[in-house]
Amino acid sequence: MRDIVVCGHICLDIIPSWLTGGIETLVPGHILEMSGVYVSTGGSVANTGLTLYRLGIEPILLGKIGNDVFGKIIIEILKSQNVELSKYMIISNNDTTSYTIVLNPPDTDRIFLHYPGSNHTFRVSEIPYDLIKDAKLFHFGYPPLMKKFYQNDGEELIQMFAKVRSLGMITSLDMAMPDPETPSGKIDWQKLLKNVLPYVDIFAPSIDELLYMWNRKDYQQWNSGEKILILDWLLQLSQELIDCGTNLIMIKLGNIGLFLHTGKLANISINQQKWSFKQLFSPCFEAKLSGTTGAGDATIAGFLSQVIQDSTPEEAINIATATGAYCVEARDATSGIKSIKEIKKRIKGNWKKQFPLISTKGWKYLPDYQLWEKV
Repeated sequence: MRDIVVCGHICLDIIPSWLTGGIETLVPGHILEMSGVYVSTGGSVANTGLTLYRLGIEPILLGKIGNDVFGKIIIEILKSQNVELSKYMIISNNDTTSYTIVLNPPDTDRIFLHYPGSNHTFRVSEIPYDLIKDAKLFHFGYPPLMKKFYQNDGEELIQMFAKVRSLGMITSLDMAMPDPETPSGKIDWQKLLKNVLPYVDIFAPSIDELLYMWNRKDYQQWNSGEKILILDWLLQLSQELIDCGTNLIMIKLGNIGLFLHTGKLANISINQQKWSFKQLFSPCFEAKLSGTTGAGDATIAGFLSQVIQDSTPEEAINIATATGAYCVEARDATSGIKSIKEIKKRIKGNWKKQFPLISTKGWKYLPDYQLWEKV
């Protein structure tokens, strides 16, 4: 039996390799010579799913692609890891596979040219519930990039999670940052989250995604530098979400670290004695940065791998942070990931965490885990 289903957004990433110059070399009407191209799978299904596989967990990967050249490339990439990983993919003869062209000039933030394709037509009715019903956990990623799942205040997202819950699975949700100029960026995300979170056990957004969707004023102040990140603010923010009905919130803080806040954990197959009413902060492990692609997805994969193995929250957040660190030590999303056994060995070998980039005043340090816990 496979314990985790990873469902949602998948695409093909096309990443030209820059030869010389920066963003200023992009001049209309001119040919810009590249030094090569890197092609890989992208999106939550591939990034989180393949990370789980490299950790030693065999997931069910469930995304929708077209019966076209890009779709065939995605299938071949999945099969190159394990032929079973492509078994549950939905292949449509009527849709075009989603792709992202990633422009990454030297000394410039990445530019993404994204085509939603088959992700926009993926519907809850296409999920083969009978084939996945024995899994322990169902993770869904990137609804802001999937039209049917953000329309009508999240109606299909609710329907999907309600069905999965009825099958006895733990439910998990990851987000993506909407483009403010698209329909996704203009919907009432706070209303959608209030509708959906009662059906979600584990909610794992980034701080940027969460603030954009939950409190636009805080988002603007955070991005302008007017609002400084402190742990007690994260505690208050996450409590608002727990009050909406979710059991556990894990906020990805980029190079700051990872924040975990749990509620009572009622009606969920996680050890309540170990997990209820926990507030933890983990700074990042020291890592040699090569790229940040897929780091958030890898962090989630590390965390979910421990949830299904009945680890403690302290162990789970440590493995999550460590998996993210392995990810950024490689240029792509998954090639740097090691097995859980190897990750635990490195942690026990005195792998140091970075000095916290956030005040920990009022929080207790746990030296065995290099974590901070709310007193």
